[in-house]
Amino acid sequence: MAITVKKFMVSADRTTIDVDLETDSGQIFDGFTLWTEDTFKNPSTGIDLSSLLTGSTNTETFSISTTDAGVSSFDGIYFADITDDTPQGVSVATAPLAMYYAVLAKLLAGIDLSCLNCNTNFQNAVLLDLYVEAMKQALIRGRFQDAITYLNRINLYTSTVSCSECGDIAIEVSTAGNIVSVGVIDCELTTS
Repeated sequence: MAITVKKFMVSADRTTIDVDLETDSGQIFDGFTLWTEDTFKNPSTGIDLSSLLTGSTNTETFSISTTDAGVSSFDGIYFADITDDTPQGVSVATAPLAMYYAVLAKLLAGIDLSCLNCNTNFQNAVLLDLYVEAMKQALIRGRFQDAITYLNRINLYTSTVSCSECGDIAIEVSTAGNIVSVGVIDCELTTS
């Protein structure tokens, strides 16, 4: 077998990253390092969260709080390198997307359907959607540097869109499967 990441996902309220891991029987996890898109793979800036591991069985389930990670909320992309007491290791990523969907919804609500080719909200909505989808696909394919590049473009783009209240829009999470984040479940990057 190998290390299986059953879950590595930012909570809907962006206050925790929920983690569920499993490795081969008889093995234990011994390393867990967290990075953001700004500190990715820089050995001196990784946050060692190995203390959250119990180290007693081949399974681990825990939550990373904002305090553990040294952030006020989990925005952007978070990466983790996870190791066990064999030479095995795995890298995973997660990113909350609700804030970008809120901006997108605001842009879509402001589209003037009488003139799509001269409509700034329409053009901005299409561009934002393309960047968000590109970031998701890059994460799914493990192209983490590409995902960081797309996130930087999204952040630059959303900072220039005139939508001061977009960050304050209440996100309704329905049981119909609205996508509000992307993360790992059963070693597959998925959305929820």
